Amino acid sequence: MTHNQFLELLVSPKTGEPLKVADNGLSLTAPDGTIYPVLDSGIVDMVHPRELFEDDAREQYLYDQAYQRYDRGVSWVFETLNHSDEAATREFMIGLMGLKPGQTVLEVGAGTGKDSALIIDQISPGGTAVLSDLSPNMLRLATQKLQPKDVDVHFFLGNGSYLPFADGTFDSVFHFGGINTFSERKKAFAELTRVVKVGGKVVIGDESMAPWLRKEPTYEILWKANPLFRAEIPYEDLPATVENFKLHYIFGNCFYVMEYTVAAKAPEIDVELPIPGKDFIDNWRIRAEGSSK
Repeated sequence: MTHNQFLELLVSPKTGEPLKVADNGLSLTAPDGTIYPVLDSGIVDMVHPRELFEDDAREQYLYDQAYQRYDRGVSWVFETLNHSDEAATREFMIGLMGLKPGQTVLEVGAGTGKDSALIIDQISPGGTAVLSDLSPNMLRLATQKLQPKDVDVHFFLGNGSYLPFADGTFDSVFHFGGINTFSERKKAFAELTRVVKVGGKVVIGDESMAPWLRKEPTYEILWKANPLFRAEIPYEDLPATVENFKLHYIFGNCFYVMEYTVAAKAPEIDVELPIPGKDFIDNWRIRAEGSSK
């Protein structure tokens, strides 16, 4: 996929309508007049809303300030979490997608490109990696680090709750380390799922300390130092078109990673199916009465 083909693939993150690419390739214009500029290094600014919600704007600012020390800081954090093998764990997470050479993958929250490099390796040769982040400085650093010869890589600034792609664009989507702070988290889950083909994989993870460890002394110290570790796994934000769901705890059981396959439609329950036999009916009735007390 060439850069121009990538620009033509983008749609309005607000409405999903096609965009008009400028003749010089330096901007895209939506039907409502919104202009999305192409920045240095070919990064396309597809952020919506153009004026971010307060929490999202704060996260963008913090990451923009920390981009040069981010990799070092993250590695230190993971070393404190049961002396975890960061490289092996990242390989495990990427491996959950079951990627193959030639596939097209979206990473939301690519940061400086640590996980992106592993994605690129697994879809090489002939694949396409589309990498996004909300922080311009983080993404610029990723463009400098990631310059493969046999995989097409494209970058855009974006809000994970408003993805500028048509339904079913990607073979897989990956996001790790950020969704806890999204202002519109439920919408983000819907978007991350929507842009994946039916049968494709979604892998998402972030902080969430395992329940059985939350009263352990050292873990109490950890979540007092960083309240994000108190976050609960956001099951309620998952869309209905999820199947083959699996959950993993990683990094000292302080982070979760969920994986699931995108289904064509939500599962159905046949509430009209006759119940087989009186004993079975009585059993269900007794359970229902017991649960209502």
